[in-house]
Amino acid sequence: MLSCLKYLISRSGLPYPLFFAIVCAVSYFSGIFLALSIGDVGLFLLDHGFILLCLFGYVSGTFTMLLVDTLNASLTDVEEYVEAGSIEWGDFKRRVEEKVLRNRAYWLVFLFWMTYSFYSIFVSRVTWWRQDYRGQLLMDVYGYLMQGLNGCFLGGIFMTLVSLTLNLAYREILSHRVFSSEIVMPRGKRRLSRFKKLVLIETFAAAVASALAISIWSKAAPYTPIIGSLIMVLPTAVYPHYIFYRILSEAREEKLSLVERRIEKLPEGGEADIGSLVLLGKLSIELGRVERAKPWLVDLKALLQLIGAAATSQILGLVLKYLLS
Repeated sequence: MLSCLKYLISRSGLPYPLFFAIVCAVSYFSGIFLALSIGDVGLFLLDHGFILLCLFGYVSGTFTMLLVDTLNASLTDVEEYVEAGSIEWGDFKRRVEEKVLRNRAYWLVFLFWMTYSFYSIFVSRVTWWRQDYRGQLLMDVYGYLMQGLNGCFLGGIFMTLVSLTLNLAYREILSHRVFSSEIVMPRGKRRLSRFKKLVLIETFAAAVASALAISIWSKAAPYTPIIGSLIMVLPTAVYPHYIFYRILSEAREEKLSLVERRIEKLPEGGEADIGSLVLLGKLSIELGRVERAKPWLVDLKALLQLIGAAATSQILGLVLKYLLS
């Protein structure tokens, strides 16, 4: 499903922010034309949820492609710290891409939300838009299709990406132990900067999408958007940090063992020459640097910034909900 979306964007020849801006704008203006045809354009313009839904679709689609591109760039950046050969590394990158782009979970999430939306709109008659249009059935069909595009399709892809498929990619990296022990050292960790950016972007994006989801759907289904938001935010706030902690911890232990073995092989006492003593000094310094290496991808400052940004997005969502209620 995500691979199909990526193919459509590539075929359009447009930058993905512009592509999603056009798609979401067309979906909104088609509602204006429909409202004009039934004489309810004033009511439609007052239904602010439709604008928020388009914004939700734009945020979901844009962040989805940004995260996919950042993951690919992250893998390219760390290539020099990979122990596998070029062919094996290429195969590994393709497997990671498969997990992210072609996972069946995208279709399951999409079908679930489409079915849930159909039941809520046409069976339970519970909607977040107005129920006093002259052509109510036409507006309900439009709302269902618009929600299907921006919410179930684009939102479903984003939700599956941040809560599942990216985490599967991280687990693939951990399970195959692709990095050398040098990745834990300062220069190696600098090469992980794009992974750090990736984790920060996905957590922030999940918070922004959650705030919009609560603003749109909480009036019609109070618990559903909250549960969906937790499904997006909690995995991004916990699992990637745990995975990279494991990766860096294992790299540090391996590096410590390597340096300690080199020290043990050096001659002792009267057998030690000047060269051995100099090497011992260098290895002792290196041992100290390895022991001081922190196995965290995201430092405290960045984490606090992330928490602040997430809190701001949630507050913004509550403000929007209050203003539009």
